[in-house]
Amino acid sequence: MNKIIEFNKMKKIIEETKRENKTVGICHGAFDPVHPGHIKHFESAAKLCDILVVSLTSDHFVHKRKGENRSIYSQEERAYIIASLEYVDYVTISDFETGKETISFLEPSYYIKGPDYKHKNTKGILSERAAIKSVGGEMLYTDDEKYSTSKLIDKIKKINRESLLLILDRDGTLIEEKHFLGKNENYMEEIDYKREVIDIIHYLSRFFSLTNIVITNQAGVAWGYFSEETVQLINGTINTELEKEEIEIAAWKYAPCVDKTYAEKKGIEKFKSKYVKGETKRKPSPQLVYDFLNEKNKKLAEYNKVLVFGDREDDENLAKNLNSHFVNVAGKTYEGIKKEVDRL
Repeated sequence: MNKIIEFNKMKKIIEETKRENKTVGICHGAFDPVHPGHIKHFESAAKLCDILVVSLTSDHFVHKRKGENRSIYSQEERAYIIASLEYVDYVTISDFETGKETISFLEPSYYIKGPDYKHKNTKGILSERAAIKSVGGEMLYTDDEKYSTSKLIDKIKKINRESLLLILDRDGTLIEEKHFLGKNENYMEEIDYKREVIDIIHYLSRFFSLTNIVITNQAGVAWGYFSEETVQLINGTINTELEKEEIEIAAWKYAPCVDKTYAEKKGIEKFKSKYVKGETKRKPSPQLVYDFLNEKNKKLAEYNKVLVFGDREDDENLAKNLNSHFVNVAGKTYEGIKKEVDRL
């Protein structure tokens, strides 16, 4: 199809088009699988420029970013589908890892994203905004309703699949353990994701209809090291990164309180009094899990399997209190975790 252009040639076409005083807009992403939300996005983006180019992330980087079971369609198949759309003038395959590098190389007039990116300030979107500005272009946003690729894939996966409730610890499990993350001023820079756990979630999603929830003790709030707002901001940042991986977290539950006995042992004056309770929902208590189930009008028995991923004794005891399986991820590689979950 003559609308599919090799990446280096695409740069030359864009240069020639701009010399003709025409604007070139780029939509960049994996677009895997292509769905109605993407098509509507391209239709809207085409109205914002003279020539619309769709830049596809190559299979190599889709695989690297989204796990071993992606892409669903090959880069050639994705290119063919998108090139068949009347709103799209050209399609090219980018072998760069990020949108920033694609923008810097192709130098479009506009870089066009969906409305959900308009107010985001993640590292990735900030780098893309800086890149389009550096080449003299402008970031534009469509106003289409968001259509989630991950929800589409999840819907497909749920067909005739066993359900699995995956209960994830945060610190030491989803991200590397930092002593009271949120205490230091540069706490956002301290977030370091555990790739092996993210890849295992992708692996499990191949076989189960997954419901993922995060249950985390955050005693740093009671100690006065940071606020609940800080916990929520960190959770939101991690959630945004997981969304990029097309991993959906159904609930983020945290326990900011400590019990009175513990506080008295450590020196009760060291704690914020409002966060010292006679009884708390801290792990190993299963109460935060039950809170989630009640909110969703679900029962634990409705899931075919329940797993707890964690790195310490509180997580193991939570699993015991739920009569479920515990997987200790501490110090384990992807293959090590995979062997353990395969035995369950």
